[in-house]
Amino acid sequence: MSTYVLYTLRDLRLDGERQAERALAEAAAARRRADEETVRLETRATAAQAARQAARDGAAPPLVESAADAQIRRRFWSRLDAETLACAAAVVAHRAEICEPAVRAEAAARATHLRARQRREVVDKAIARREAVGRLEQGRRAEADADDLAQRRTRDE
Repeated sequence: MSTYVLYTLRDLRLDGERQAERALAEAAAARRRADEETVRLETRATAAQAARQAARDGAAPPLVESAADAQIRRRFWSRLDAETLACAAAVVAHRAEICEPAVRAEAAARATHLRARQRREVVDKAIARREAVGRLEQGRRAEADADDLAQRRTRDE
């Protein structure tokens, strides 16, 4: 394999590594966005839970309450309960549908980038070996030329 072919192969592998880097950056950004959304949803769920708890703790049963007032109070509590359950379900669904796939995608992109870098490094090592052999051969040729020159000089004298 000629050195030209190795350089061309290295350029191709370098392009592949750059593409893998871009894919890794995109996957990492998607995971960051998913984590930020998880924090936002957890904060919302905590706030809903706190509002529910505050409404339950602050509501002492009135001594005299009409049926309509009792029904309004129960509807309000059921809305708070529903909001709390919806927020908790949103957190669970987000983790299962968004966060876990984002984590897996980032891990896959990281592995792909590692493989691409290793493939490029193999070619870099082959180029380095080829160049080292070339330098060694060039040194041997120079040494042989110097020996030939010295032999000619001794013969001529």
